[in-house]
Amino acid sequence: MNHKKLVNFSLFVAGWWVALLYGNAMALIALFLVLMLHFVMWRDMRDIFLILGFIFCGFGVEWAFMANGVQDYRSNLPPAWSICIWAMLATTMRYSLGFLMRRPLHAALTSVIAAPLFYFNSVHFGPAGWGRPVWQCLVAIALVWGLLAAFISGVLVPLIEQGDSASEQQVQ
Repeated sequence: MNHKKLVNFSLFVAGWWVALLYGNAMALIALFLVLMLHFVMWRDMRDIFLILGFIFCGFGVEWAFMANGVQDYRSNLPPAWSICIWAMLATTMRYSLGFLMRRPLHAALTSVIAAPLFYFNSVHFGPAGWGRPVWQCLVAIALVWGLLAAFISGVLVPLIEQGDSASEQQVQ
């Protein structure tokens, strides 16, 4: 992994901790910094579509988790800090986690393990809670994230990258 990819992943992890430990206002600041540094390093405008997609998808997934008792944020809507984490995660998809793209099975298996760990830490260290028994929540998170990661890896990111290569061929 080259140093830019290491910085990319480190920014996500640092932003995740800031969002988790310090709440909405600091999460928005962390997101701003992560996005600014991301676009300074990579300068690829296709990432805007991926980030926006993650924001909307994250809102939907977090809301569904809340509605089904997987996560308890003690509010009617997913908190800003959780959506900021989704946006920061999007910045890693084509770079530090790029080795998982176009490998849906690998992405799904990685997510089945990693996502429950991140959510477990969100409850242990942060303001979230479980709405059901922990094992049920972790299984639901693993299943949803496994399917989501396979879709992102096998469909969404390749579609974004394909759109750019098609427009390059039209210019030539």
